[in-house]
Amino acid sequence: MLGDSDNPEVVGQLGAYLTKTMRAGFTIARGLVVPISKYVGYGMSNEILRKCDELKLNKVIIYASHPYFSDNYETVGPVSRHNLISAINYIQDNAKRRGEQSAIIIQEYLDGEFRGKVHSLNPYTGERSEILAEVKLWANNSVLGNDEDPDMILINKKDGTVSLESNEDELVLETGQVQKIYRAAKKMEEYLREPITLDWGFVNGVLYILRTRPIAS
Repeated sequence: MLGDSDNPEVVGQLGAYLTKTMRAGFTIARGLVVPISKYVGYGMSNEILRKCDELKLNKVIIYASHPYFSDNYETVGPVSRHNLISAINYIQDNAKRRGEQSAIIIQEYLDGEFRGKVHSLNPYTGERSEILAEVKLWANNSVLGNDEDPDMILINKKDGTVSLESNEDELVLETGQVQKIYRAAKKMEEYLREPITLDWGFVNGVLYILRTRPIAS
């Protein structure tokens, strides 16, 4: 299950950082992970389907989790139970053809109000006293989509005040939601002791952390 291991040689870096995110007290999308050492054949296929049924995962997002970090992790979704195993095999076979090792992350497909990224420093300037949040309307798009330019919210790391918004005509997020994102980025940076990027989403008012990864500073 997700959260069982933080060893990148077993669950890849994205899987390892999801475990650390859970241990820090954040909510993530439910799911499971196929370790790097396992290929999904007949026996494991049945086990994966059984676990998905136990978790009541009707639709999922599937993506590769390598032992190293990459912005180009292969993703398929949303995927129904009927196509789940073939989608996993597709990602594993592609990784094998490239000579790569990869764990497979299987997570519940969420559909919410807002989604985006938050960086615990300003990635454009390297300024550590600023937190930069990118915000998109979730609408009917995949959480992993790249369908429109995000609104930007620049936040003072020390006190959480908003110093700049790219959309000045209308506040994209409520003040309380901005503060939740701000506190999440600050807490995870302190917990991991390194600058981080969080992929996040609000579903029925609940903040989900979808992915966590370090950023160069």
